[in-house]
Amino acid sequence: HSFTPETSTLANFKKFKQAGFNINHTVFKTNDQAQSALDLAQKSGIKMMIYTDELINDTDKTVRRFKNHPALFGYFLADEPSPENFPALKVLVSKIKNADKLHPVYVNLHPNYAPESYLNGLSYSVYVDTFLKSINVNFLSFDNYPIVNNKVRPDWYQNIEIIRSASLKVNKPFWAFACSTIHFDYKKPTLGGLKLQQFGNLLYGAKGLQYFTYITIDDEYWKKNNYSYSIVYNDGTPTPTYSYVKQVNKQVKTLSWIFMKSRVDSIYHNGDTIPIGTRRMNFLPKRFKKFNSYEKNALVSFMTSGKRKFVIIQNKDIFKPMPFSYQLQPGVSTVDNTTGKIKAGDTKENMYNIPPGDILIFTYL
Repeated sequence: HSFTPETSTLANFKKFKQAGFNINHTVFKTNDQAQSALDLAQKSGIKMMIYTDELINDTDKTVRRFKNHPALFGYFLADEPSPENFPALKVLVSKIKNADKLHPVYVNLHPNYAPESYLNGLSYSVYVDTFLKSINVNFLSFDNYPIVNNKVRPDWYQNIEIIRSASLKVNKPFWAFACSTIHFDYKKPTLGGLKLQQFGNLLYGAKGLQYFTYITIDDEYWKKNNYSYSIVYNDGTPTPTYSYVKQVNKQVKTLSWIFMKSRVDSIYHNGDTIPIGTRRMNFLPKRFKKFNSYEKNALVSFMTSGKRKFVIIQNKDIFKPMPFSYQLQPGVSTVDNTTGKIKAGDTKENMYNIPPGDILIFTYL
């Protein structure tokens, strides 16, 4: 949730946009609250994914009211539904799509660490497949907050492998999350941790990046569970996390020419141990004479965009830089990961320290 109805102000929307966001998701009770937020979003140059009680209870009328609003991105229907919610969701989705063929419908799925009781005893991959078979969403979305007590969940990559494979099967893109709020055992976000999550999502092929959450909500449940210190405080002023998120979003935007149109051909892990459900990279990539991450934990994604090939390596340590040495064959370039510009590669051996959670990009035709 980005805002509450009370914090949906022009100043807050502008601050949100300045952090590099382009879609806002807020839960509203009434259509009038959503209307006023959409008008502010339009003035701020951002779009909104809306949810109101009336969208559920008076679907047709609500969709007709909002479908031509220039700031509408789409309709949010449910967060972490269980399989018993699928039939009702299916009906809602078809009602919305009958009234509005243009705007996407969004449902966000459980992570793979959700208890089986939440999934009606289904395995996680069957849960995802069942959802996609029964509900005609425009893209697949799931939340998984992988950094607990500053350590990466052992089954995070397995979750994203399952989502990627399901999205390829139905030929629909997927969106993924980073956690940007202290709660339970989730600690204060770090720059390396945010990069690990969002670049990890991109290297797996995500086409939309989300954050939980933007504003620090000020209610009893949040206080009781130590929710604090999101991207902005509850009055809209930035927390220190704001500048990290702004930095990550800016870097992602600079590199979006790679990620928006590319497809992931294959993805591998390097290191002393590789995560459950993933594949180890045990070969020298084409067009490289040397590719050495010294058994440090790394993610390597092979992507294609048009005629261009990309090989992207990510440092999976959220605190320490990763030494990486490489030697290129002629014709391989690097991409500066802060400017997004292609730089001619040379064929001598190079050593590079990849910052925590960050990436190094190679490309050739």
